[in-house]
Amino acid sequence: MKEKIYTIPVNEAYDKDCECPLCELERKLEEEGVQYALGAAMMEPDYRIESNAKGYCRRHFSMMFAAPNKLPLALILDTHLNELRSKLKKLEKSTKSLETEHAGLFKKNSAGKASEEISEMLEKTEKSCMICEKMEHTMVRYIDVLLYMWANDDAFKEKFDKSKGVCLRHFKMLAENCTKSIKGDKAGQFLAALIKKENAELDRIQEDIHKFTLKFDYRNKDMEWGTAKDAPVRTIEKIAGYITESEE
Repeated sequence: MKEKIYTIPVNEAYDKDCECPLCELERKLEEEGVQYALGAAMMEPDYRIESNAKGYCRRHFSMMFAAPNKLPLALILDTHLNELRSKLKKLEKSTKSLETEHAGLFKKNSAGKASEEISEMLEKTEKSCMICEKMEHTMVRYIDVLLYMWANDDAFKEKFDKSKGVCLRHFKMLAENCTKSIKGDKAGQFLAALIKKENAELDRIQEDIHKFTLKFDYRNKDMEWGTAKDAPVRTIEKIAGYITESEE
């Protein structure tokens, strides 16, 4: 199949020797998202309005904090915190009557209702992240492209077979979306190839992490590390997805 602009990122990710090519795509999206939030986005009024309302998750706030220039982050925090304070002020007004309200047969649920409103507002804030939303939207497109390429490009199918599989999170995404992107019998063929590949790669990872544990037994001090030396990092990446440099 002739390479198109939308197939290039997926092909390049599968050219890398890694535990999950989709994680490589996600890592790049995440780095670009953080750089954009601290850079060009500062001059985009529409983006700033949306980021003030939604904010970022703890992971992406941590990544922004790790950047050398703290001023862009401080500006983001200043305006986002102002938005959060505004929401809490409104909730404070709506709960003002609770200070003098006496519990009664028909009023006993007032505090419960207010508690739910506060919880919903904070849960929405906690789960809201500009970078996560962009990444999720783009990753769905990458998943669709990958599945299309597997079904229509023999060269890519060979890359897929020679890869080290994917992490369990992206394994789930591929399994969930294959029948939407691949028609007919090929969807079943993909699922069979996917789970066969994943089990083989999990067996490989299991051998490495087990060997890593054996190396700490004094009786195995002369045993060669082989491919097991970085097994903990790769096992985490296979189970839960890639980790950032700061987490390493």
